[in-house]
Amino acid sequence: MTSRRAFLASSVGAVVAASLPASAWGLGRAWLGAELVPGPAGGVVIRRVMRGSPAERAGLRDGDHVLTADGAPLDRPRDLIGAIQKRGAGAVMALRVRRGGRELDVQVGLVEHPGDEEVLRLDKVGAFAPAWKGVSIARGVAPADVAKLRGKVVLVDFWASWCVACRISVPVLNELSARYGAQGLVVVGLTDDTAEVALRAADRFGIAYSVGATTAPETLVEYGVRALPTLFLVDKRGVIRHASIGVPASGALQAPIERLLGQPP
Repeated sequence: MTSRRAFLASSVGAVVAASLPASAWGLGRAWLGAELVPGPAGGVVIRRVMRGSPAERAGLRDGDHVLTADGAPLDRPRDLIGAIQKRGAGAVMALRVRRGGRELDVQVGLVEHPGDEEVLRLDKVGAFAPAWKGVSIARGVAPADVAKLRGKVVLVDFWASWCVACRISVPVLNELSARYGAQGLVVVGLTDDTAEVALRAADRFGIAYSVGATTAPETLVEYGVRALPTLFLVDKRGVIRHASIGVPASGALQAPIERLLGQPP
């Protein structure tokens, strides 16, 4: 599994998950479950509240402007992240929030970070798969957006030409595509590499399924991709039903794929 945080920082800007993934902070750290950006004139703005997170349970919303944490003013996302880690899992943090034209106090119960993969599942499984932005199909016949695959079961693999673990995943994904393709499974590998680089890597890796290149950074952010490979299984209605990080175990995806293929469109 190869870290993707450097890509996100350089391509997307100052988007910070509070707290940062366990790979950055270590398990045992406190977790709020919100993506943060600097406020327009101080403070911290919640760009997105993660599903199943303490932030969601506390009633925080996308766009909330967090002014203080336990009474201390906030100037940047790192201030809030530091306050969260200082309080620790199990603590209740008092946040002063501006929402619309009014201010309100929100009590948030912090929990221990459950690990990157569990955070991904909490946030994405059960939600509609976000649109693919910037994707150009470099190989195969899959359309350039997941919305055009309604009625099919879609296995989406985020990968890159430089990712060693991604290469190890290819035989598993090739086998799934060959076994279930005629029954309605579409396997698509998405990368932000150029089409030329993606095609060279696809030949080198032996990829036999569709490859989408030039994937926009926003798509990786919307799917919560912070490490490669990251895989999602999308049902016929376009809802994510499985999410995992790292090389899939042989046979681990067969049962969920067969279950989704057996469901009506």
